[in-house]
Amino acid sequence: MAKSKWFDAESNELMFSKFVTQMDSWQEAMADGVIEPREIEQQVERVGELLRALEPKLTGELHEEITNVFYEIAVLYGLVQVAEITQAVEKGAS
Repeated sequence: MAKSKWFDAESNELMFSKFVTQMDSWQEAMADGVIEPREIEQQVERVGELLRALEPKLTGELHEEITNVFYEIAVLYGLVQVAEITQAVEKGAS
């Protein structure tokens, strides 16, 4: 099985945003245009199942490396959320 590319060959940017809209889980959650709490819970469960299946397959070194990537992704999502909240508050104050 061929590996999916994580980076665009021309721009060198992460391509995950391109994959999001292609995922069945995204399409199902967005079908009605509203994200319900249960849909978020289902995605948390889905990701948890994938991680539980993956973790025992990893060497110690690879496990640590991937763990650090997950932590940095969490920081990225946190930064994006704070930025979006800040922008929303600033627009509301205008």
